[in-house]
Order: sequence, then structure tokens, then C-alpha cells
Amino acid sequence: MRAFTEHGAQRVFATTMTVNLRSRRVMEKAGLRFVRTFLLDWPDPTEGDELGDVECALTREEWEQGRTYA
Repeated sequence: MRAFTEHGAQRVFATTMTVNLRSRRVMEKAGLRFVRTFLLDWPDPTEGDELGDVECALTREEWEQGRTYA
């Protein structure tokens, strides 16, 4: 993953709405794992935002060990 090999990142993360299953699947395929669900107060509510957002992440150590969570 370029973030680790070229930029020296220690952790990569992404967020999306809980209901956005396609984006969540992309994060899983990239090796990121579920970290938490959280709620934000958006000025213009959208359908599904009451279920919150999810954070997924992958650490350099996990990536180096070849772990995948998809």
C-alpha cells in the first residue's frame, strides 16, 4: 500500500455512512477493518445518517504481517 511504502504512514483509515454498504465493502477489500461506529450532527440530514458513520483502518504492522479482514 503506497501510504506505507512511499509516504511512511503508520495507519490508514476511511469513514463512510453505516448504510453505504458498497463503500464499506471497498474498504474491506483494501484490507481495512472495522474500528467503530460514531454519530455526527450534519446540518443537512440524509436518509440513513441516524445510523451513524463507520471508521475502518489498517496499521502498518497489520499490513506488514499480511493480515486481511475482507
